Amino acid sequence: MTMTKIPDTGVSPIIKFFVIFLTVITVVAFSVFFFKLFTKISSSAKPSSPVKVASPVAKDSWAYELRMVGDKLKKAGLKKEAVEQYAKFLQHAGVDSTTRALVSGTVGKLYRELGDCRQALVWLYRAQVAGPESGQIKALESQIAACLKEVKSGRP
Repeated sequence: MTMTKIPDTGVSPIIKFFVIFLTVITVVAFSVFFFKLFTKISSSAKPSSPVKVASPVAKDSWAYELRMVGDKLKKAGLKKEAVEQYAKFLQHAGVDSTTRALVSGTVGKLYRELGDCRQALVWLYRAQVAGPESGQIKALESQIAACLKEVKSGRP
């Protein structure tokens, strides 16, 4: 019987190259996989950053429609009707404090334009307590001061 000769130099260079190539591809693929997994886990663990949104109330919800109707009535000059819509909008629990401050401030301004400083003060104070953005604070304070002056002077 003849014995087949076993190479004494080892594995052929082509097979070595192929094995090394596949190993590199596997390491890169696992690195990408673990990086994506890590970023997904770390991003879901972080508290979401505050994003300026008109309202967290879904755009297709009834509350959103109330606010939009209020905006349209205000533009049309129907201030009393706009106030009613805004008040209904604010009754919804899903309204965030920034939106609450904006809408309450708008209602306060509308009552002031209607000549009812007592009601305007109620809404302006609501806006102030809801924590308006820094740009609104001075405007609210000046409106509150003007209404307080009118109320103290005996005007409505």
